[in-house]
Amino acid sequence: MSVRVVDVGQERTTYNKTKRLVSEGMDATPFLADASGYDCALVVAVHVGAFAVDHFSLSLLHPLLMIRTILLSLFVSVPVLAIASEPVRWSADSARANVVATHGKAELCAGIEGESWFFNGQTVLEPQDARDVLKSGQYSLVVWVNPHRLNAGQQIIAAKNRYSLGEREWSLMLDGNRQFSLYVYRNGWRTISGPEPELGNWYQLCMVMKPESAELYVNGERAGSLKLDRPVQSTDAPLTLGGVNDDGNIRQTWNGAIDEVQLLPSALSPEEVAASYHPVDSVHDVPVPPQAFPLWDENVSLGRADDLPEVANVDFHVIKKWDKPRDGYTFLHGVSLAWHKGKLFASIGHNKGDENTVTEEAQFRVSEDEGKTWGPLEVIDAGDEGNLAVSHGVFLSHDETLWAFQGAYYGRMDDIHTRAYRLNDSTGEWKPLGVIIEHGFWPMNQPVRMDDGNWIMPGFLGKRYSGDKVFPAAVAISHGNDFTRWDCVKIPVDSFIHRMWGESSLWVDGSTVFNVARYGGDAKALVSKSDDYGQTWAPSRVSNLPMATSKPAAGVLSNGQRYLVCTTAAANGGKRSPLTIAVSRPGENVFAKVFVIRRSMNGNAAGESAASLSLSYPCALEHDGKLYVGYSNNGGRRANQNSAELAVLPIESLQVP
Repeated sequence: MSVRVVDVGQERTTYNKTKRLVSEGMDATPFLADASGYDCALVVAVHVGAFAVDHFSLSLLHPLLMIRTILLSLFVSVPVLAIASEPVRWSADSARANVVATHGKAELCAGIEGESWFFNGQTVLEPQDARDVLKSGQYSLVVWVNPHRLNAGQQIIAAKNRYSLGEREWSLMLDGNRQFSLYVYRNGWRTISGPEPELGNWYQLCMVMKPESAELYVNGERAGSLKLDRPVQSTDAPLTLGGVNDDGNIRQTWNGAIDEVQLLPSALSPEEVAASYHPVDSVHDVPVPPQAFPLWDENVSLGRADDLPEVANVDFHVIKKWDKPRDGYTFLHGVSLAWHKGKLFASIGHNKGDENTVTEEAQFRVSEDEGKTWGPLEVIDAGDEGNLAVSHGVFLSHDETLWAFQGAYYGRMDDIHTRAYRLNDSTGEWKPLGVIIEHGFWPMNQPVRMDDGNWIMPGFLGKRYSGDKVFPAAVAISHGNDFTRWDCVKIPVDSFIHRMWGESSLWVDGSTVFNVARYGGDAKALVSKSDDYGQTWAPSRVSNLPMATSKPAAGVLSNGQRYLVCTTAAANGGKRSPLTIAVSRPGENVFAKVFVIRRSMNGNAAGESAASLSLSYPCALEHDGKLYVGYSNNGGRRANQNSAELAVLPIESLQVP
């Protein structure tokens, strides 16, 4: 069952106006009489104990007489009474739990007594009616939690942040070190750490916020406190449960149950916190996820980003600078490279409007000096057919012919498919060959020839983007050298994966094919393996290799080393910087060393530098002892307002001792 969404629309309007009229000493009966046709809820907080909150339904009352009677009874017969301005409670047991699911769905599972909300790592809830209490600067938050995963990085239980908008206040979480923690923002994050929980067990957490301090309690006992030189600055960020809704992007999501959330407009004393706690004996039976796929050599320590070695003797070039003031293009993404008849070709998806809209175009440039300079920007396909957009894709040069396989769609990411084009070397024009792969397939890296004579091209099955669904990795397998005929093979997904935007890459080892895909639930690489030339696959599952949530590029170098270009570093989360390359020892299918290709600040080298930027969506192609890596660089801008850049790496600089 999904979370019941209540207290929105007319109910909210009725409630707020009633509260205002009563607080001003005015008769609210005429207004409620007019509004009584709606199923409105009058919320009252009765001061019986610290946490009692109840609801009265007015939907069946007589529109005048009964409402007047109820209002009089509330304010006369109850000694101390207020309308939803003091303690607030959110419970899965309540028929009117004022909680909105901003992302995903929260199922119901066993709680500390009745039911609780279950979060599977793809859901964020936003409790209503919290703003007045939180703006007071002194309050207590009490919540019961039951963790189902300990190794999923930082998992938010409750928070009040929107990072991308510069709104940071506090986070109550299960930290990456597996300890309950409270983060408070005061010119940087300050932390209180608590105990490490056991899976499936219930814990009561209490955060006490005062102007001069913050405290964390676990099961009635104080875990620690922070002194504050001044109160935490209040922002417009909403209170969220189970993760952070960062202006539409969900982050640091929770895996487990949350129950009986209570927000009080006062700072509880240690004695009050202790008195509110009672042990809960019930235990959840937590399913055990499959063992992580061994993509990284566990005998080798993976360093943090700042400690990783850099590739020696890298040359940097700019394929296409982001320059909207001059050329009008906003979006650029998806660099692809090909060497063809002594020239280096680069293609991109380009759009004067927003990303993934119908004005997207497939464009290319040609370099005759190994990427140092580039010819004019030309069009592969601008989508002249009605409502058609043609975007970024991949190249393949074979038998003196250059092919382009471009992702395309209608409208805004509807009916995604792949189209083929063949270059006429004499005229420089591309001949469109129509749709060659359907079923939502979008190619992500260039085709690779297999020993059975077929070519295999990695991609994913896409639809209009949703951050809380599974869009699986997929491959397309050619009919020999006929590049107008391909079979699309969907790669199954492990049942523990609930969010995935499966842009994928691969490498081939005889009849065995390894597919590495982008995850949505964690900054880890997803891996699937086929032992029959890509015809059937094991489900994509989480590996032991950290990788940013971005498209990777993978392959096999001429010396037998496997490589993976993306962002891989210890404790780096989903950051798309630095741009790295993980490499194996020759002939091995596990990575053993990670090099930095470039960092956000890149000295005087060609390309954009900024203190914080994204280096993403790489492609890679070996030629004449060098690995050519194309990538997007957003220069610190947002919404994939990217430059297209190129790094040229000597293969000899990628050796593993």
